[in-house]
Amino acid sequence: MAGTIGIIGVGDIATAIVEGLAGAEDPPGSLVLSPRGRDHVASLVQRFPGLVTVAEDNQAVADAADTVIVAVLPEQMAEVLEPLTFRSSHVVISALAGVTIAEVRAAVGVDVPVIRAIPMPPVRNRAVATVVTPEHPAATEIFDVLGGTLPVADEAALSVFSSVTGAVSGYLHYLAVVCSWAESKGVPRDDAERFLRGLFAGLSPAITDTATPMDQVVSDHETPGGLNAQLRKTFFDVDGTASLEKALDELRARVTGS
Repeated sequence: MAGTIGIIGVGDIATAIVEGLAGAEDPPGSLVLSPRGRDHVASLVQRFPGLVTVAEDNQAVADAADTVIVAVLPEQMAEVLEPLTFRSSHVVISALAGVTIAEVRAAVGVDVPVIRAIPMPPVRNRAVATVVTPEHPAATEIFDVLGGTLPVADEAALSVFSSVTGAVSGYLHYLAVVCSWAESKGVPRDDAERFLRGLFAGLSPAITDTATPMDQVVSDHETPGGLNAQLRKTFFDVDGTASLEKALDELRARVTGS
């Protein structure tokens, strides 16, 4: 991968991006990080010498980079971007949740390509596709290395995927509740967690088999009248399913500001 990638705002997601790129077969020529997020930055520079450097300030990141990934908190965008000078040759990739392309371009102040992206923590293992809009070669080159690029038609479609990312901790909480239930029935917590962690980790091949529709994956893991079918139908009755869908609708309203 040719060129220099600059990252402004080095929190958890940016750290995952750096780790994923650094471990790739074809890493970028260099990664230039802003000093924002000093603890993360110092660790990354130490772990990946020769690839990762820290710039004096955000302007130095922009000056050094061909592609700039912006990963600050959404409410920090104007404060961070408006003072900077961008070149017309820059490509800006925004990882800012709920911030539109038009808003980012206005803050940048130059008519450059702006791509919205939703990188998730598993990019550190190059294990998840990153949703982007619009499609752009610079973004595709980066995210293909990190697990794949999933271009979508527009920002409305991207907002759906942004909402879906809110399901992660709920899924994990489901498992935690099952562990707590087992513990309440006299099973040692460590035993319950060991068993359930192994059981659900073992589902990974089925989940990652993209040739099989998810509805079929569900069917493949239950038998008619069996325990799995009973729990699924009880938990996801009409009210339970509607409650989940309502929660997702509320997330979408939040990320779109509607």
